[in-house]
Amino acid sequence: MSDATTPALIADRYRLEERIGAGPVGEVWRGYDTRADWVVAVKLLRGAGTPELLRQHAQAVAKVIHPNVAMVLDVGEHDGAPFLVMEHLTGPSLGEERQAAGGALGVVETCDLVAQAAAGLDAAHRAGVVHGEIDPDSFRRAGSGVLKVVGFGLGGAATPGGDPRYLAPERAAGAEARPAGDVYALGCVCYELLCGRHPFEAAGTEDVSATGAAGGGPVPPGALRPGVPAELDRLVLAMIAEDPARRPAGGETVRRALVNIAHPRANPDAPAAPAGMPVTGAMLREGVPGASRGASPAPRAGDTAVYQAGDLAMEGPRQPARGGRRLAVQLGAAVAAIVAVTVGMVLWANAGDDPADRDPVAVATPSEAPTTAAVPGQTPTTTSDWPTGEPSSPPAQASPGNVITFGPDSELPSALRETPPVRGTLRPGQEPPGGFGRWLAAFDQAVTHQVGTNGINPHVAEKAHDKLRKAAGKYAAGHRDGALKEVSRVYRDLQRAQQKGDMEPTGPLAEFIREWAVPDR
Repeated sequence: MSDATTPALIADRYRLEERIGAGPVGEVWRGYDTRADWVVAVKLLRGAGTPELLRQHAQAVAKVIHPNVAMVLDVGEHDGAPFLVMEHLTGPSLGEERQAAGGALGVVETCDLVAQAAAGLDAAHRAGVVHGEIDPDSFRRAGSGVLKVVGFGLGGAATPGGDPRYLAPERAAGAEARPAGDVYALGCVCYELLCGRHPFEAAGTEDVSATGAAGGGPVPPGALRPGVPAELDRLVLAMIAEDPARRPAGGETVRRALVNIAHPRANPDAPAAPAGMPVTGAMLREGVPGASRGASPAPRAGDTAVYQAGDLAMEGPRQPARGGRRLAVQLGAAVAAIVAVTVGMVLWANAGDDPADRDPVAVATPSEAPTTAAVPGQTPTTTSDWPTGEPSSPPAQASPGNVITFGPDSELPSALRETPPVRGTLRPGQEPPGGFGRWLAAFDQAVTHQVGTNGINPHVAEKAHDKLRKAAGKYAAGHRDGALKEVSRVYRDLQRAQQKGDMEPTGPLAEFIREWAVPDR
């Protein structure tokens, strides 16, 4: 419960119930939205930085909308101090997950999780927000299993906060927080998930500088854990390179590399690797004979990672489920530019909804097809160490009440996952956290992100954008029932698109519509 210095009710709306975290930026409370009838997380910004810096921080973080970033639902001030209201995440953090696993996670699972983290950080960096205080607890799962970035620090603060073990060398030397520092910290987290200890922590000691200073740098993960591919060694060592210029260019570069390393594509026509030639991640992706887990030579301690940005930009065009999907990126960019202005201006100033309480429209998921797990909005359940040969699906164990599903045919290997129950239904008198207007904006963003992953036919995406624009207009004019009808039409269109193979059942948009049910109109 709140104490004498913490108000019980914020902005006459958010009731503080239990403090669940604290740091240099302030406190995080599990709260209750008395208007939306919803559990939320309330971050009270206090203690570090000037009020103006805290206010700018709140406004900046609120602009980051991405499936792999904890969504900000409201921003305001209480007694002169800024606060953030965010979605409440009920899953474990990566630190908690690693501890529960006994020290390390599976190699493929690590790649998939870090890829999601990288996608969320990339979205933040593109919005001009640097995390600055990354550690394993900076990434937490939602109830659906999706990994999200949480706990953004004050990038503009003169004194860096957070765990100093994950602080990039240039930041520790007094430089301002930059995306390259986040890449460094994420590399340290990835190393820990693979090896069970910090990269600069000598075995059996707590001194993180022992290996880095006396040993000439961290040993490759593969030297501590058999089965880690040489290409993954190179990527992780590049991420934690002392020189920022030697690190990957950004989060998206890291994500693409991890997807390709964790899920190599078989190519029977690829030439055989010469005898004695080290097996690389590129060979794994191209299906070079002998490029399996057992063929890769053990990395040597002291190997130097020379991993330029060009080396990481190696993910070729994905094979779309339908031929027209190759136009997705071009068309999506044009549509997104229009929608960002139209929907954004119409929606952000509005809140509230009055949908009818009717049977929800559930978007169908095909029952046969592989799913991916390293793109934003999806999470694997597989814990195998490494794929060998042609991708295959392990036997499925369905949990009571959940449905084991497969995605459509794609270039990535199959991985079983449980389809989570819907997160909520828009019922009469109840609005989603942040209001119906912000929910519509997030829906539209999810369509844009699905286009970016080549996970939807561009024509289907264009129609969805158009109907969401119409819904926004009707909502702004006070016609909430008409707005909900348009949204219901979008759901039906997406259902048909999945049935026809024009939309993948995985990805940001698929995740969004799985979490929310809309009454049929």
